[in-house]
Amino acid sequence: MSDTLTPIHNNDGAGTTTHHVEELRRKYTVAKSAVADLAGEVGKTAKDQVGDLKSHASDWVHDKAELLKEQASDSQAAMITLVRRNPVKTVAIAAAVGLLVGLLIRRRD
Repeated sequence: MSDTLTPIHNNDGAGTTTHHVEELRRKYTVAKSAVADLAGEVGKTAKDQVGDLKSHASDWVHDKAELLKEQASDSQAAMITLVRRNPVKTVAIAAAVGLLVGLLIRRRD
């Protein structure tokens, strides 16, 4: 398919114009189809990339949630060990915190 118009020379002159119009319509139809195909490919590619990003983000969130669960479990185990090793100290600290909270609440009233 050529990119230039090829006039058909005849004696009446109207045939050349008609040929140009028909060729322009044909090229317009071909270009319109190509643009539609390209738009479809762009849409499909964008959809695939969004799906990939969504999957990656979901995996990342899941991994971070698992890490936080592990850290919380480790912290809980460490706290339990600390309380079991130092029960008197733990009760004293809890009593001091309770006393401070009580004093703060009392001053507000």
